[in-house]
Amino acid sequence: MHFTKVFTDISLKEINSLERAYLELIEYRLNIKGSEYAKYYFILRTAAERMNVKFPLKPINVDNVIELQKKAMKVKEHIKEQHTESRKTH
Repeated sequence: MHFTKVFTDISLKEINSLERAYLELIEYRLNIKGSEYAKYYFILRTAAERMNVKFPLKPINVDNVIELQKKAMKVKEHIKEQHTESRKTH
């Protein structure tokens, strides 16, 4: 929806089509590797400390990781189903 406000010459239908194509290209892999998360977590935390800014993210523990993975899989399947349904109607 935000793209259509910025790129007024592109319709919402076209944006949805582009999103669907992108998801298919990445084979619906919407997760982030733990190493990538950790890398940016520490970069952001270090930057916040240097700027004397409160860092809002708490360290993540194993239980949180497991719960996030479960939620990510549910969301991934939901998105995949939505786009599969959408393709059938177009």
